[in-house]
Amino acid sequence: MKITIQESISQVVPNCCLGYLTINDVAVKGTPPALSQEFDRLQIAVGQAYNMDGLPKLPRILAVRNMYKKLHFDPSRYRPASEALVRRVLQKKNLYYVNSAVDVNNYCSIKFLLPFGLYDLEQIVGDCSYMLATEGHYTSIAGKNVSTDDKPFLTDSLGVFGNPTADSRRTAVTLATRKLLAVVYADESVSTAELNNVLDFAADMFVCYNGGTVTGKHIVNAKE
Repeated sequence: MKITIQESISQVVPNCCLGYLTINDVAVKGTPPALSQEFDRLQIAVGQAYNMDGLPKLPRILAVRNMYKKLHFDPSRYRPASEALVRRVLQKKNLYYVNSAVDVNNYCSIKFLLPFGLYDLEQIVGDCSYMLATEGHYTSIAGKNVSTDDKPFLTDSLGVFGNPTADSRRTAVTLATRKLLAVVYADESVSTAELNNVLDFAADMFVCYNGGTVTGKHIVNAKE
């Protein structure tokens, strides 16, 4: 399985890129105490480092928002997953603990202020493209019917499944998942070296809390 960035994205955001990991033979489980403790420490650090007024002005948050705007994807209406999670922490709302894989994904998204997507690789059919989707709908993980019209999506041969704001229920990671696809939706300011470091950190955390073996680490540039 490989991912490519289509012209509908690359022509508008020519310097964006995706980083992705594939991890096999994982054992997804309930949130381990050690992971929840790491999350608690991260939330404390986020609360000390950021505030709601200054959040939109942070360089990384601003860069992701600018990427959304170039794609005509309103970041105030469709918040990037990373910003939505940080806002929840700053508002002192409880984060949703889902499972050992999804929680690692959310942890990394908050830590690096980048949208991360996590998918059950065995539910993905064929190669994938990152593109502006055509008119249609999909069912989000939350069970909502969401329009795909002119929004950025990962697609496989069955249709859309991944989005830097809200993913599809079809490829959601559950306790039955045995193969993971983790995707970082990087903005134009993220260097290859920085994205490599993000992927390495995420890979270590996924394996630490879910077991398994990293079978692939890739960076796809819009210009390729």
